[in-house]
Amino acid sequence: MLNVKDLHKKYPNGTHALKGVSFDVTPGEFLVVIGLSGSGKSTLLRCLNRLHEPSHGSISFEGSDITHIKGQPLRNLRSNIGMIFQHFNLIPRKTVMTNVLSGTLSRTGVFKSIFGIFSEEDREKAKRFIKIVGLEGKENQRADNLSGGQQQRVAIARALMQNPKVLLADEPVASLDPATSHSVMQYLKKVNEELGVTVICNLHFLSLVRQYASRVIALKGGKLIYEGQPLDIDENWFKTIYGEEAVEVTID
Repeated sequence: MLNVKDLHKKYPNGTHALKGVSFDVTPGEFLVVIGLSGSGKSTLLRCLNRLHEPSHGSISFEGSDITHIKGQPLRNLRSNIGMIFQHFNLIPRKTVMTNVLSGTLSRTGVFKSIFGIFSEEDREKAKRFIKIVGLEGKENQRADNLSGGQQQRVAIARALMQNPKVLLADEPVASLDPATSHSVMQYLKKVNEELGVTVICNLHFLSLVRQYASRVIALKGGKLIYEGQPLDIDENWFKTIYGEEAVEVTID
């Protein structure tokens, strides 16, 4: 489905964020990317949907090279590869329904989105996704009146409006408490299993990785140093990935 080969990303300031990263993603996976802050996790996800331009190497999606596409092909790609962010990126003063419907922007255009001109089909689809993420009954609440976990679930529903085949989740629970973190992860898992959406997710806590990931890759200093099953990350691997002084923190 996704094939990444010898991927490099070097920023104008000289930071070499990715150094020869290669891996494949198969349909239906729940792939988690782990590593220290600054290891290249966020850069990797942003390269996958081309928010960042790779410096070298290649990315292919469903057999087509997407490494340097632009214009309409890039817009088409982003409708297939949705993304949610750590800080939600919602419109605070707008309702849950309006925020979710904004996920149709690539199809409806800016004018219709600004003036709330959406088809009945899109409205019904939005209601369905709002229900899937457990927010039924909150359609008319403003986003800034919701908890952090609820806002992240709105972001998931918004991303689903694109009908993505892949959902990228960049540190989706980094700013949430343990109970809320599990709630958001459970909804991502639900999207993965019930809707068949492939999920690629950046996480810090191995306890969450072991519970939700079907496979894991680890980055360190921009290089891929581990690829395998979550339960195979023992204490030695933990120290290799996070450093000798690191102590594992469990999210119950």
